[in-house]
Amino acid sequence: MRLRSAKVAAKTIVNMWKVLKLIIGKPTRDWTIRLPEIPETEQRYFTPEEMQQLIEAAEGQYKALFALQFATGMRFGEIAGLHVEDLDFSKLIVYIRRSTFIHQEVTPKSKAGHREVDVNANTMAIVKSYLGDRTSGRVFQSRNGTPLVNGNVNRFVLKPLCKKIGIPVGTTHAFRHGRVSVLQQNGVPGDLIKRWVGHSSLKTTSKYSHFTPEFRKEIASKLG
Repeated sequence: MRLRSAKVAAKTIVNMWKVLKLIIGKPTRDWTIRLPEIPETEQRYFTPEEMQQLIEAAEGQYKALFALQFATGMRFGEIAGLHVEDLDFSKLIVYIRRSTFIHQEVTPKSKAGHREVDVNANTMAIVKSYLGDRTSGRVFQSRNGTPLVNGNVNRFVLKPLCKKIGIPVGTTHAFRHGRVSVLQQNGVPGDLIKRWVGHSSLKTTSKYSHFTPEFRKEIASKLG
């Protein structure tokens, strides 16, 4: 009750309860707890049209970053941990070997995170143009040479850019959801999608799939 009166989000309260259960253990089984309902809202995802607008409006490294994140569905930590050596421009492949967390380079989120992602030629050309003659070092980085921080990119770059071009605000996670949705809508095999985005199961991949009203109507019309 006190948490709700303090205007703490319902999802935060539920997450706090889950952590408390893990800490206390069995005694919580006898407790009667009424948790707030979490509103069911669909995760924001960028459509290909919105993505194109973002790329055209973005400046500097963010033009290449947004293009690559949408084309690969990489987690932000993975794209922030990319080194130039991880990019194969002849084979059009991005090798994901590390991630970042609070300015530190760490291993990918899971075993499935270690992977190679095939990327279209246009996106790789955008990244190549941004890099110029560079052959080493981080692909994307802050002014101080440290890995980019997700929250800072969302707050100071992506959200203002969304407002500028007149589309609903989204975070960098919307690129990942958008990529999975595009692949699903184009009939790409689930196992390949799972491999490209680094999911451990198809069940997780399905949670990242979104279908626009136009796409649903198109399919319904084709099926008669």
